[in-house]
Amino acid sequence: MSIRKAVSEDVERVVEIAQVLYLEIPDFVWTTEKFIRKQIEKGEYYLSEENGKTTGVMSLRERNKMLYIETLAVAKDIQAPRLPASGGQAKGVGSRLIEFAKQFARENGFKILRTTSFYEYGVKDFYIKNGFQLLDEPGQYNGHKFHRLEFRPNL
Repeated sequence: MSIRKAVSEDVERVVEIAQVLYLEIPDFVWTTEKFIRKQIEKGEYYLSEENGKTTGVMSLRERNKMLYIETLAVAKDIQAPRLPASGGQAKGVGSRLIEFAKQFARENGFKILRTTSFYEYGVKDFYIKNGFQLLDEPGQYNGHKFHRLEFRPNL
C-alpha cells in the first residue's frame, strides 16, 4: 500500500469514499465536493492506494500549532466486517493512514496530533488502539457530540 497527496483529478473518488462519514447534521460539510476540492487544492488530502485502487482518504490540517486528522475514511467495499473473505480481520488501511499522520507530525515538528470523531461513528476504540488518548471534554457540533482524541508524536 502506498500513500500520496491527492490531486484535483482525485476529487470524485475522495468524495465517494468520504460518503461513509456522512451524518444528517445541518451544515455537515466534510463530505461535500466543494469542501473536499478546497482541501485538495490546499494540499491537505492524502490517499492510500493498493494495486491502483484508492482504499482510503485522510485530510491533515494545521490549526493552532497542532496537526489535525480532520477526515479519515476507508473505502466501504474493503472495510473488514463486510468482507467474508477477510475473516473479519481489518486490512489495516485506517491504521496505516494513522501511522502516516504520526510520521508526518514528527517530521514537521508538531508536538500534538489531534482528531475528533462523532459518537455515531463508534470508532473511539480504533483511535485508542492506535495510540491516541481520549481527552476529558467531548465536543459538540449542531447537537451531535464528538470524541476529542490526541497523540503526542515526540514523547
